[in-house]
Amino acid sequence: MSTDDRGFFVLRDSMRILIIAAHPDDEVLGCGGIIAKHVNNGDDVHVLIMAEGVTSRDKVRERENRAGALSQLAQAAHEANRILGVQSLTQHDFSDNRMGSLELLNVVKVIEAAIE
Repeated sequence: MSTDDRGFFVLRDSMRILIIAAHPDDEVLGCGGIIAKHVNNGDDVHVLIMAEGVTSRDKVRERENRAGALSQLAQAAHEANRILGVQSLTQHDFSDNRMGSLELLNVVKVIEAAIE
């Protein structure tokens, strides 16, 4: 049981929320407000980020050459989600801005695993 901003008691079960974003920072920029609202309501918010968010800037995807940038982006995503109160953050490393070229089943399996 909790109270709303007027002091009235609110009977509500907590919810489990899954935010699915393409790249690190999309979840914060696109859904940061709703994430904060759900966390403030006592809901369990989980974030799934599908792509790594860096290598689309390169002519050829060579993750090894971008290890530092990928690490910094991952750390920033974890920090931002920690500040928002997200219960868990899972990051995958699908090719940045190339999700349309992937086999759909590979993407679906990742999302299904997160839902389970």
